[in-house]
Amino acid sequence: MRTATPYLAILAAATILGCGAGSSGSAVSVSSAVKAGTSKLSSVPTASGTAKLDNLYLVVKEIELEKAPTGTTGSTGSTGSTGSTGPSDDDVEELEVGPYVLELTINDTDLSPVQPFIPSTVVPPGSYKGIEFEIHRVRSTEKLNIQTTQGGVSLQGLSIVLEGTCTPAPTTPPTTPAPAPRPFAVTSTMEVEVEYEAPFEVVMDAESNVTLAFDASTWLAGPNGTTLDPCANDPEVNAKIMANVKASLKAFGDDDCDGKEDHD
Repeated sequence: MRTATPYLAILAAATILGCGAGSSGSAVSVSSAVKAGTSKLSSVPTASGTAKLDNLYLVVKEIELEKAPTGTTGSTGSTGSTGSTGPSDDDVEELEVGPYVLELTINDTDLSPVQPFIPSTVVPPGSYKGIEFEIHRVRSTEKLNIQTTQGGVSLQGLSIVLEGTCTPAPTTPPTTPAPAPRPFAVTSTMEVEVEYEAPFEVVMDAESNVTLAFDASTWLAGPNGTTLDPCANDPEVNAKIMANVKASLKAFGDDDCDGKEDHD
């Protein structure tokens, strides 16, 4: 398994593959959910008016599971200790699942309903120490389960899309009719492999699930308590919003598919 940079490693925990998909054998599934906490994401005050967050789209190409180590680590050399070597091909289960678009609906609830990602995939039983997946932009030759976002944004050439609507601030004196909401889309063409260390067990003749939760309440959080304005269409602001989206991801074992860690 290739190691991601510390910054990109935050992104890691994408979903491994739909709760309750009903497969036979030992399977790993992935679900997803969006948390809003106490934030009202349907009406976020910004410098230019009010923003409403609607949907998030992520393009995933492949997922790899790395087996937990069972042997000893590297030996000690004459000039110091040597680190352990990376996993061999036998230590990695590569699941070809994509490209596949993960679509998440954003609402004001503390946790949106857990949503399936990709149908469960049979993998060998055992201990796995982490998940790695590749997010990449859509190429012209690739077929997707979703070609265009609900807001009308083509996913061609993109890897992440956050979309919603903006309502301009009222003028003084008020105009008639009042300004109508207009759509916005914050996009990324990021193409990178990322890793998230989240140990879990795959049990014989049972289905294990991993949930990927996004904390959407942080996506528009700027420095010193400010709010990032997706309505401004500022490339620098949009880059910060995308960084917040990446940093909000968290994966955990969730075999009962309730959107919470199993030990909670």
